[in-house]
Amino acid sequence: MVVVPGERIHVRGSSRVTTLIILVNVLVYFYTSYPNLFLESTNESIYLLGFTPATLFTNPLQGVARIFTAMFTHADLFHIFFNMYFLWLFGRRVESIIGSWRYLLLYLTSGIAAVLFHVAIIPVGGYDSLVVPAVGASGAISGVLGSYLLMFPNTRLMWCMFFLFLPYCFPVSTSVFLLIWFAEQVLYGYLRLGGVAYFAHVGGFVAGIALTYIATKSIIEQYKSSYTYDYIYGWLEEIGIVFRRPRGLGKITKTILTVLLLLVAAGFAYGLYFINTTPPLTYLLNVSANGSNDTVSLVVYQSSVDVSYSSVDSVRILLNRLTPVLYNPSLANTSETYDKNYNVNIQGIRVPIHLRMNAVYDEVGVMRYGSGEMYTRVVNIDMYGNAVIGDAISIDFVLDSMRLNTVPFLSIGGVLALGITIYSVLSLRRADEIAMVTGEAPSLPYY
Repeated sequence: MVVVPGERIHVRGSSRVTTLIILVNVLVYFYTSYPNLFLESTNESIYLLGFTPATLFTNPLQGVARIFTAMFTHADLFHIFFNMYFLWLFGRRVESIIGSWRYLLLYLTSGIAAVLFHVAIIPVGGYDSLVVPAVGASGAISGVLGSYLLMFPNTRLMWCMFFLFLPYCFPVSTSVFLLIWFAEQVLYGYLRLGGVAYFAHVGGFVAGIALTYIATKSIIEQYKSSYTYDYIYGWLEEIGIVFRRPRGLGKITKTILTVLLLLVAAGFAYGLYFINTTPPLTYLLNVSANGSNDTVSLVVYQSSVDVSYSSVDSVRILLNRLTPVLYNPSLANTSETYDKNYNVNIQGIRVPIHLRMNAVYDEVGVMRYGSGEMYTRVVNIDMYGNAVIGDAISIDFVLDSMRLNTVPFLSIGGVLALGITIYSVLSLRRADEIAMVTGEAPSLPYY
């Protein structure tokens, strides 16, 4: 899917901040990707500069710093190209209306809001997001898109889709394109489709809507108090000549957008209810297996234990087989020595395990420390999803866990995200006033 201008775009003022932001992003990408021939950033740079929510609990200062470094870090060439293209396409006109400093503030604040929404939706979207680094300017750029929607809802775009490598393009208004795009982010976010922080996009977009009226308020007041607006327009209307008012967002667009925003608000409301009535026990699990290290989340619900996915093979194989002994309430505040055989079911296959381990459990029965050796067999899964038992493997491991008190932070984050979303709904009532100062609507009189 590609979108291009459907009409000539007039940028009346400066767009130097947009250009500067693009330049900084490109320079950072050159730095993080040059070992990979500029095709993708290194894993080390993603983990060093990306925002991992768990750092807000383990190292708050580093967590806050990562919010800003992640805004200028991108995963691969396609990631940065399309982000910078959208910023160039939509950002220049927004900056020309509200001015460079307000635009920079809107951009950065939208990026912060994107992180806030990404973290606050964890009780609904899953605690595995705690340990997954997020990178990209998408959240901040989404704020620019939200602002553009209110300022230039009727600008024509060409929406191109590819079928059998052939482009099929058709004209749409900005409001239609961005409404569909926003609906996709909300839907995909609730469906928990992997690989993309959809609610970060949602958060930036919502913040952009909420901030646009604040950013344009003085311009609107100046426009309303102008001699032309107060006197000439009124005199012409008195003699029967009525100027067509700025169209802004149509009623249908406002209604659909309001419904989507209320769906977002409902998610945060449910998350607040969930974590304050039946809060799960949340841990970070640091694992070293056969010399490879990774950190995953371990969450204990009322009737189940969930361990997040690890991309490190030895760690993933170990945890898939160790889960039955990671939590046992009857072993609270005890030490246990294991030398036993058992089986687990993985992808429908019964996998044998021999475990030798010394373990220490905390006050609720979660393994606080464990070290030992596991003998098992791997499970091979082909491209069609068929699983077969594989070779034998021995894993030497050490692990330790740290409990996180996530409820206060997630509660505050949920309240803030809910408040921003509700304010954005109220801001839609001012959408016509915002469109009034952009000069997009026709100003010819009709009789």
